[in-house]
Amino acid sequence: MFALTVAASAGARVAPSTAPRAPAARKATGAVALPAKTTRGASLVRRADNLINGNVSGSAESVAGLGGDIGARDATAAEIESGFNAKSIGEADTEHILKVPEGIRDMTELHKRSCVSLDGTEGQLEEAQKLVYQKQVADWKIRKVDGHEVLRREYRTANKEDAQEVINRLSTVAECENKKVDSYVEGPGVRIEIWSKAVNGLHVNDFILAAKIDKLDLSDKVVKKPPNVFLV
Repeated sequence: MFALTVAASAGARVAPSTAPRAPAARKATGAVALPAKTTRGASLVRRADNLINGNVSGSAESVAGLGGDIGARDATAAEIESGFNAKSIGEADTEHILKVPEGIRDMTELHKRSCVSLDGTEGQLEEAQKLVYQKQVADWKIRKVDGHEVLRREYRTANKEDAQEVINRLSTVAECENKKVDSYVEGPGVRIEIWSKAVNGLHVNDFILAAKIDKLDLSDKVVKKPPNVFLV
């Protein structure tokens, strides 16, 4: 090392080393199996053949039965056997619409139902049921009176004569359902309350009657409350 340094400082030329360099050591690794190459076209052909011939796998059917195809297709054998078409409305050449389940119709079309007779063994509606029914008769409020709940609605009228006429019309509807309404003339208006004495509270009958009353045309006797107008 010292001799090389001295020679370089004296201006002497040093011949480069011609000894070959040892290659760097590589880490040993296991053999990696490469997947067999398939052309994209062949894969698409097989897929199309499966769809055309109905060869849809079980896993494909489980994903809405689409088999990977998001377009229109024929129903699979499993779908036909399940009778899925019995739950839709339409014909082969029309757009199909799912039927509304009967249970949903009973919950959303109260005015088409009829009140049932009560013998005192029925219980009051649960809170969740009352909230569902009350949304269909939004003008009726649930209030507690003398220890039991009632459905209450108020109507504004021009005079007491019109208020009495409103009571008469509502009472006629109630009598058709073998029920009655509690009515109170208050100033130029009337307050109506509905409840079921047999359960000492609210029953589905009360919401059915309220929905039927809401279908009455009382525009000739009821005065609409003017909207709030704010001038800026």
